[in-house]
Amino acid sequence: MALPILKDIVIIFGLAFLVLILFQRMKMPTIVGFFITGMIAGPQVLGLVQDTEQIRLMAEVGVILLLFTIGLELSTEKFGEFKRTALLGGTLQILLTIIIILIILSKVGLNFGKALFIGFLVSLSSTAVVLKVLQDSEQIESPHGMVSTSILIFQDLAAVPMILLVPVLAGANKGITLPSVILKGAIIIAFTLIASKYIIPRILHLAAKTKSRELFLVTVIFVCASVTWLTSEAGLSPALGAFIAGFMVAQTDYAHRAQGIILPFEEIFLSFFFVSLGMLVDLNFLFTHYTLILAGVAIVIFIKFLINNVVGFLLGYSIRVMVLVALMLSQIGEFSFIISESGLKYGIIDSVTFQGLLLVSVVTMALTPFVIMASPHIADRFMKFPLPRKVRRGRYYEKPAKLPEDHLIIIGTGLTGQKLVNMADENNIPYVGVDINPEVVNRLKDEGYNIYYGDATHLNVLKHFNVSEAAVMVVAITDYDSTVHVVHEARHLNPLMKIIVRIRGFEDEEPLYRAGADIVISEKREATKRITEEIFTCYKDICKLE
Repeated sequence: MALPILKDIVIIFGLAFLVLILFQRMKMPTIVGFFITGMIAGPQVLGLVQDTEQIRLMAEVGVILLLFTIGLELSTEKFGEFKRTALLGGTLQILLTIIIILIILSKVGLNFGKALFIGFLVSLSSTAVVLKVLQDSEQIESPHGMVSTSILIFQDLAAVPMILLVPVLAGANKGITLPSVILKGAIIIAFTLIASKYIIPRILHLAAKTKSRELFLVTVIFVCASVTWLTSEAGLSPALGAFIAGFMVAQTDYAHRAQGIILPFEEIFLSFFFVSLGMLVDLNFLFTHYTLILAGVAIVIFIKFLINNVVGFLLGYSIRVMVLVALMLSQIGEFSFIISESGLKYGIIDSVTFQGLLLVSVVTMALTPFVIMASPHIADRFMKFPLPRKVRRGRYYEKPAKLPEDHLIIIGTGLTGQKLVNMADENNIPYVGVDINPEVVNRLKDEGYNIYYGDATHLNVLKHFNVSEAAVMVVAITDYDSTVHVVHEARHLNPLMKIIVRIRGFEDEEPLYRAGADIVISEKREATKRITEEIFTCYKDICKLE
């Protein structure tokens, strides 16, 4: 007997294949291609998938799978050097967004509950979209990438109490009160902590001991399905349960193995989710209310961009990082989809409002890849504005003491930068380190190193670090565009200084040499070269033996 859903899957992925080939040739983001695939396959265009209930089921399955993989990547280690950014920045960003949305919507006559609910939706950004674009563009370890990731992690965790509060906002007459929600939240937190420390590790350990990849995969899926089912039975969103399950596995010693097995499927889960969202879009509604939808998109992006810049300033980041992060987090995310469905279920919003919010969310997510691609150019324009010094350089900028001539300047104190700082310190080489993360700077300063906060893309910042009299500069930051900019500005200040640049991947070296770099070292190229030499050496020896 034929399965209708199997036919739908064949149609969807076959159509996605054709759309994505076209998008690749046009150099368009694949995420947008998946949205378009869903719209074409859905009942509004070709009608290849007609069953509305089945579409909603597919969307639910897509978001469950997606949120499990997101939870799986959210180990507490991910906060790294950005704990303060995640906790303080995430809290400020969510609260300020909700407050501003409340003020705006109360002016147009919405009641408090509905306005607060929409504030919840707008405050959350898309972890799936942002991380996908950052990974594709190799910006995940850049300062703005790490700041964005840390805030996204906090937002995902903050979405849990938001989902729990939806019935309270609805005033549902089902015995759901604020104390009962707090109790339910406390039980979920307790269950998560206990299970991730005592139950899940033991289950995964038993599976790992067998050294069977298949059994370990089955165990991970069992954990995901069990927690998802339990939360569903408790009257909560299954997607929330999947997220909690992923988060619990991420806290164990077997997180990396679980990621290695599950994450190769992440692209499928991601595509499934975005295709299903595209199918839910009502194109008739879009064409009828396109001015309202576009206005909503513009307002959301503007508000989030403004608030994220304010938060970035309060955290002490420079104008460049502030603008890049603000643009990256300017969309509405996948957790908002779950919350809006819950709001529809409890009657906080009607189907018309749901469709409007869905369209605004989809459009902002679809625009995100284009916004992130354009963000370096937008940030450069903001850097040219006559803004106050504290805004341009960051609140933690501190002018260093007079440095000796022929000193070493180290831009970026990541793993490479910290090793160079240690080397200079141990060999009494006069040096100064510059980093854009105030948390890293404060930690290294407390350890006695000569490190200062600063955004080296600013010409005046480089002047304050006495670049004109330095002997050597090492640029070891992960943002390629910023690296080119720093080299160009530094060479302008000091034509005789030796500039050594470390890049992470296979980026084009020629722009760096044109900007003034003397030596460009690619970690991946050097690793490939060394491996190649070892292979040739090995086979040379083998040939001799023969």
